[in-house]
Amino acid sequence: MGFISLIDRYLIRAFFSTMWTVLIGLVGIFTIADFVEKIDNFVDAGAGADLMLVYYGYSLPYFIDMALPMSMLLATVFSLGNLNKNYEIAAMRASGISMLRIARPLLILGIIFTAFQFTFQNLVVMPFNHQQKEITRNILKPKKSPRRLKEVVRQDLNGNIIVIKSFDVNRNVGKDISILAYRDSGITERWDFVSLTWNDSLHTWNKSEGLNRRFDAEGRLLFSEINLTDNLPVTITPADIRKEQIRPNEMNIFQLGEFIEKKKALGLNPHRWVVDYHFKLAFVMTGFIVIFLGISFALQGTRENLALGVGKSVIALFVYYILLIGGQKIAYNSSLYPVFAVWFGNIVLFISGTWLFSQTAKK
Repeated sequence: MGFISLIDRYLIRAFFSTMWTVLIGLVGIFTIADFVEKIDNFVDAGAGADLMLVYYGYSLPYFIDMALPMSMLLATVFSLGNLNKNYEIAAMRASGISMLRIARPLLILGIIFTAFQFTFQNLVVMPFNHQQKEITRNILKPKKSPRRLKEVVRQDLNGNIIVIKSFDVNRNVGKDISILAYRDSGITERWDFVSLTWNDSLHTWNKSEGLNRRFDAEGRLLFSEINLTDNLPVTITPADIRKEQIRPNEMNIFQLGEFIEKKKALGLNPHRWVVDYHFKLAFVMTGFIVIFLGISFALQGTRENLALGVGKSVIALFVYYILLIGGQKIAYNSSLYPVFAVWFGNIVLFISGTWLFSQTAKK
């Protein structure tokens, strides 16, 4: 047992020594490439060293997240490949140690890194990425405010949710407005208006004819009235509508899940965001998949030519990214169920990895 424990420590030490080197190198390359691309924007914005440091401080978690899969892949191939090259794998097999037992510490690392990436992406990468995008939008590449906003969803201080199909920013006029009193049991009351126009002198909304409906806990209609004369059940102002909200593609998995549920409750189609939700979940499996594939590619290569295993692994990683991103794009533009489209790459690579591993174990 002590010998087996020594093997685990040996493999893990070799894995991390390679991974840190590759990770630092890739993050450095990403940072330099991004700086070269954006140097004109920094100069045009008159940005000083302090702003650049803040910008790349916010960018660092994203670069680390992007570099981790390739780092883990190369660490797996080199750590096992060197053992294979030095006949240490052959010695272990001759001692009766199975291929699964040899690979076990790396497979466990793959599971740990999957959990780490899920936590890291949602608690660090996405919040930092949002701040970096804010610097880009507001300082490096400031854009003119849009004249018209579409499908605006805001929550009022009183808890009501306001859905505006179209809002004219210059005239402060909203078209096709729905105001929903949404509680745990569902929508309890709903107001619909053809238009709302902001009266700047009175600081209130002038509303068109509308419809008011009330519902019971099971969603059955209890009351309906046309030509409302009571006060408008909102305190939101045009400034609140124009205010930048966190964008769905900058939300973590938990925020995006809540956003999707809110869209469904409001009767809006959340298809695109459901696709992104599953994409975020599928992407965190990258660490385990690349380690799983790297084990087989490292041991299938010849002892004299470790580069062959590296080449196969890199190609497999690119194929995986093509399937993952391609599935996302296909799901955006089709009625194909998001789970199948986005997870297709994971399924294909996991089946391929299982087959390769079983073939390698037989040798």
